Amino acid sequence: MRLCSVELVNFRNYESESLSFDAGTNILFGQNAQGKTNFLEAIYLCTCARSHRTGRDDELVRHGAPFYRTTVHFITDRGLAESVSVEYHRAEAKGGSPSRIIRYNDLEVTRLSDMMGLFHAILFAPEDLEIVKDGPAERRRFLDILISRTDRTYFRDLQEFWRIIGHRNRLLKQNREGMSSLDGTQLDIWDESLAAVAAAILSKRLHYVDQLLGYAALSLRHLTASQEVLGLQYKGFSGLTPDMDQKVIEARYLERLKRLREDDLFRGNTSQGPHRDDMLITLNGVDARLYASQGQQRSVVLSLKIAELLILTEISGEKPILLLDDVMSELDQSRRSRLIEVISDHQVFMTCTEAESMGDMDVLMGSKVHYYSVHNAHVHKVEAPNAN
Repeated sequence: MRLCSVELVNFRNYESESLSFDAGTNILFGQNAQGKTNFLEAIYLCTCARSHRTGRDDELVRHGAPFYRTTVHFITDRGLAESVSVEYHRAEAKGGSPSRIIRYNDLEVTRLSDMMGLFHAILFAPEDLEIVKDGPAERRRFLDILISRTDRTYFRDLQEFWRIIGHRNRLLKQNREGMSSLDGTQLDIWDESLAAVAAAILSKRLHYVDQLLGYAALSLRHLTASQEVLGLQYKGFSGLTPDMDQKVIEARYLERLKRLREDDLFRGNTSQGPHRDDMLITLNGVDARLYASQGQQRSVVLSLKIAELLILTEISGEKPILLLDDVMSELDQSRRSRLIEVISDHQVFMTCTEAESMGDMDVLMGSKVHYYSVHNAHVHKVEAPNAN
């Protein structure tokens, strides 16, 4: 897959910008707060209509503007010219509703799930450290986005899960606050629906964690010259295994819901399920969140992102575009060279503050490197640093 051009309107600090790109490596450089990260964010937004930095679309609209639009034009590895755009309009009046329009080849996509898998880009960003450092929600989010981008049914299952559990939790809360009285039959109906969709989610998460481990463990050994050993384990209710039949998972989760019903009635919410699970990440046998250094955690995250890259390539048949936001400056020369070995046959977009720091990139990448200066939300193609 090759990104040909990007168009931004009222996105973050960009008023209007349109730029074409070449194959190979594209380096965006400039001082902080000029718009480098915003530019990569706009490209990534076209993969899943979600920013990696915020869940609020209003924050993406340029100050004082009523809407934003970001559009990518690309050529697939099958030679097809395609485009994806995401457009968001603020609520026009107090009490009104905002609107978002997604288009694929200029045709409106009415369901968010149908956007998944249209455009593949993988982002390596400083915020990715949260996958290791933060709580279970970040690791669930990482898994859910990865699986959704290769399996639209999974995304729809997630939406259905949240719809059902939201209704179940409202019933539990109303019962706890004395607003209504629940009988067992009501909860039985919702529990059966919840168990069925939860089993579909759990089955796929278990499979993907197993697949992630295979690729990520190899990637980490490559990055660290075989010095570190990575472990991944899905942490749900006891007894779950990657080869477990979905119907068995459904039956066991349903039984657990019934066993925990009194606790849930007391709490006023659902205490166990895919919304509470975690993915334990270990390094050399110990919890990476608690015991790994920041440098080690960064290597773990890189290995997970490389695994994501390999899985997306394998399943989609397309080589994703890579977006590296100030990643190279955080790596020593050895890990930097080893990362480049993995990504050198992809189209790559990198950001940095000093173009001169990337002066050896042509040699390392083995292909032409293109440089773009970013200043005050304007991007201009320039000659390579120190070029005569």
